[in-house]
Amino acid sequence: MKKRVYSLLFMSLFALSIGANAQVKYFTDVNNKQIKTLQVKVAGELISEPYIALGGDERIEINFDGLGSGYTRYAYNVIHCNADWTQSQLSPIEYMNGFQGMTIDDFANSIGTTTQYSNYRLLLPNDDVQFKVSGNYAIQVYKEDNPDQIVFTACFSVAEPVINIAASVSGNTDIDTNQSHQQVSFTINNKNFPITYPQTDLKIYVYQDNRRDNAVTDLQPMSILENQISYAYNRNLIFPAGNEYRRMEFLSNKYNGMHVEDISYHNPYYNVELMTDYKRDKGTYQYDQDQDGRFFIRCSGCNDPDTEADYYIVHFALACDPLPDGNVYLNGELYNNVLDEKSKMGYNFETNQYEKAVLLKQGSYNYQYLFVPTGSTVGQTGPIEGNFYQTQNEYSIYVYFRPMGARYDRLIGVTTVRNEMQVF
Repeated sequence: MKKRVYSLLFMSLFALSIGANAQVKYFTDVNNKQIKTLQVKVAGELISEPYIALGGDERIEINFDGLGSGYTRYAYNVIHCNADWTQSQLSPIEYMNGFQGMTIDDFANSIGTTTQYSNYRLLLPNDDVQFKVSGNYAIQVYKEDNPDQIVFTACFSVAEPVINIAASVSGNTDIDTNQSHQQVSFTINNKNFPITYPQTDLKIYVYQDNRRDNAVTDLQPMSILENQISYAYNRNLIFPAGNEYRRMEFLSNKYNGMHVEDISYHNPYYNVELMTDYKRDKGTYQYDQDQDGRFFIRCSGCNDPDTEADYYIVHFALACDPLPDGNVYLNGELYNNVLDEKSKMGYNFETNQYEKAVLLKQGSYNYQYLFVPTGSTVGQTGPIEGNFYQTQNEYSIYVYFRPMGARYDRLIGVTTVRNEMQVF
């Protein structure tokens, strides 16, 4: 009974807070130093974009570690969002079956690690929470006895695929031909789903490698036919091509992994010194089979990496002169693609390099260095990584539908396209 009353109280508070939080944009991010290795993915998939189908068999898995010994009781609230990730007008009873404030009860303590932690897993939908409508969702997690302090937010989408999206990527753009940019084109086939006014009823977001900082929206169709809406030759859909992500791997303290210079123990952590990185903007393109910024938890000789992988302090170093009028950030899913103080590099004038030490769980990681000019929020690959049209990127296209009078953005289609350009 106490749980039900507590959950009903949260439902009331959420209804009252819709207006107050309308302009807050939610994104996957960690707000507590004890929370590590947050992953938002399709359950059972090694590589996936964070979306599932409404009423389908797939579920979203939110996986994370809480440092320290013993179990901490975490609870979560579910927020329905607009296409721009601000809170929608819907009340919880309109977008979900179940109650707010349910606890995360699937956990296991670490085994044989120098750093003690508990690994937690939340699958959605579950017996307590089911989604009623499509759209964007943000899960806010907190310690059950302190609901005002959000320890992290996890974002994903739920789609109702009523349209088909055919997409392609080309190095032949309206800016240059096979040089430093890539152009995305796509066509919406809505034969079984009439869209009367696509210019105003559709909201489209295009993401490169699941990054929010350089996402493209406010798109207008090039042509509108009876069953097809085309978005081709649109200059807004031209992205700097970037470069393949850098890769590193540390699976054991007994040998150096990929891109690792040295491993040493300084109580209470093992320390991983990576090989020094250098700028790649003046070089030529070199193909590497990366995972578009993702990481995978792995460890040598262990059966369950979730609980047997250890935490090491990993030292990143980028040797170059300081870049004026901006900052350098360490980017990738290891920081949930968020450019903030946590991911900003510091410059060491004694060693003449950008440096950062990060506590990471054993595994394989992709990363890149982004330059953000002063006054901007968009990371640039050009100054450090370079831009090469051959780079194999993933582009995700989210199509939302909201006709006049509707109260929320339906996610009616999602697709992810990967450019497959010839590499010579």
